[in-house]
Amino acid sequence: MSKFTKAFVMMAVIAGSSTAVAQSTDEQDDDQPVAEAYSDIGLATGLKLYDRDKADTCVEGALQIRASIHNVSAEGILKLELFGEQDFLKRKGKLRRIRVPADESPQRICINLPMPGDYAVVGYHDKDGDRRLKKAWNFKPKEPYGLSNNPEIKSLRLPKFSEAGFFVPMEGADIDIHLVDLS
Repeated sequence: MSKFTKAFVMMAVIAGSSTAVAQSTDEQDDDQPVAEAYSDIGLATGLKLYDRDKADTCVEGALQIRASIHNVSAEGILKLELFGEQDFLKRKGKLRRIRVPADESPQRICINLPMPGDYAVVGYHDKDGDRRLKKAWNFKPKEPYGLSNNPEIKSLRLPKFSEAGFFVPMEGADIDIHLVDLS
């Protein structure tokens, strides 16, 4: 196989792996009609938001992740997904998903946790609110995205849990995620 062919195959493998992160991870496909009504905030904003998408109420000292998301503008949807180390960035590894209307930066979103432990948060700013991450021809995100610990990913690969993971004690954790726009 030529070097070009090998590189193309490698990009396809990486892209296939990242599809689980980049596409919606609803139990139902987002293209299919959803049998539930939009939440009150979804109706008020005209965005496809459901009650299951809601963030938790922020409480200092509670067992939760209190994330401040930077580099967000007041358009579309802000989506966060919570992962543990097992099956990081895979559909079956997602512990929780939150979608809220995007607001001016920094935007604070809280996620209640079942127990202390190691977690990672992945998010993106869905500017047009279609519930899908736009990608370029080389599968790089065309909408702002970020991970906990704000790792700098220098090559076309998925980040590792060791780069994005952090420990959450009983009193919870405050984190900052700086979204990066590659477009």
